[in-house]
Amino acid sequence: MKHKHIAKQFIQLPSKLLLTLTVVTTLFFYTEVSANASVDDVHEVADICMQANRILKDYALVGMGVDYHNPAKDLKKNLKLIEKEFKDLEGRDLGEKLHAEIIEIKESWQAMKSEFEKKPEKSKMHDLLKQVEKYTHRCYEVAEDLAKDSKVEGEHYVVLVAQLGMESQRIAAEYIAHAWGVEDPLYEGEIKEIISEVKGIIKELSNADDKLVSKEIKEKLAEVDKQFIAFSVMATSTSGRFMPSSAEKMASSLFQIIQEILKKEQELVEGKVSGYFLPIADEKTAGEIFRVITGIIYIDGGVTS
Repeated sequence: MKHKHIAKQFIQLPSKLLLTLTVVTTLFFYTEVSANASVDDVHEVADICMQANRILKDYALVGMGVDYHNPAKDLKKNLKLIEKEFKDLEGRDLGEKLHAEIIEIKESWQAMKSEFEKKPEKSKMHDLLKQVEKYTHRCYEVAEDLAKDSKVEGEHYVVLVAQLGMESQRIAAEYIAHAWGVEDPLYEGEIKEIISEVKGIIKELSNADDKLVSKEIKEKLAEVDKQFIAFSVMATSTSGRFMPSSAEKMASSLFQIIQEILKKEQELVEGKVSGYFLPIADEKTAGEIFRVITGIIYIDGGVTS
């Protein structure tokens, strides 16, 4: 009888395993789709926000006839990149609300895009500065919504670092437009506003828990702060001498450092989290998964749960 009982257990085991795997797979699937936004979605929207000001800066450089770093080539490359990233985002299941937000910022971008594809005109630059400023403000609101929806702790700080990348290009775009002769009575106020926003972002990042913003990143942020101050001194100089090539060099240096910080921040808060599978199961779901997995041991051992 003992042998028959063992045989019966081995005969039933595959069906129990199959049932368990089915339930566990279903529970993990539920866990996956319970969050709409992935960290990749956050990255792409944040990049779209950053690239808009890079394109604006390069537009002004091309208009001035400055060929340092080949701005015409970079402008075309980044226009294509934004199109690709919008296409990627539209192809994903982000839920009705987030999808509508993506469409909103895409339509705002499309309203400006055609101007960037034309020969740069000084008369268009002031309006483009204001349009891009408004666009990026809304763009980062959408990035924050995606970050919240991802349920990844610290993803907010990823968005903040990306904002620093945007500000590095924005201050350059403002300065180069000024050097081009674009009249704006609010120019000095705009530069002060950028520096104030940068200081606010750096302060928030520096005050964050070291688990979410490491000491190494905080040290690099201090360097970013110094470079922004140096840029603002040049941008507000009253000497009447403009250095657009130097501005591009400083902007590129800042952007590169911030990109390195951004990569480190992503690795820190996201770890090994896949872009499309986020560990956000609540306690009830996690407990159910654990009960089902361990339940097979009890059942096959002759104990029912």
